[in-house]
Amino acid sequence: MQQEYKCCGAVRFEDWKRSTWLSGAEDELIFPPEDRLVPDSCCISASYLCGLRDHPSNIYYTGCIYQMSEDLRHHLIILGTMAAGASMIPIFGMIISCCLYVKLYKFIG
Repeated sequence: MQQEYKCCGAVRFEDWKRSTWLSGAEDELIFPPEDRLVPDSCCISASYLCGLRDHPSNIYYTGCIYQMSEDLRHHLIILGTMAAGASMIPIFGMIISCCLYVKLYKFIG
């Protein structure tokens, strides 16, 4: 996600300093930090152990929450538009059935 959104951490790259990834026991982790300050996925040009430095020229400073919320907002607009379109089908059917009822009532009565 950090590589796709070009971000690091939740709000800022400093979120990794308080994370379990950095402070946890190394035997519990799948990818131990190996003295990295941030994961390698935070690096602008990702390479092995590039997370050893947290310099602005090396890593993304913005957090992923901003890009993720923009992405979520975009998907919610699409979902809302589809829901509004789908709700129009039964309404259109009710209008047609009311028109048919009126025509049949005039024909019979």
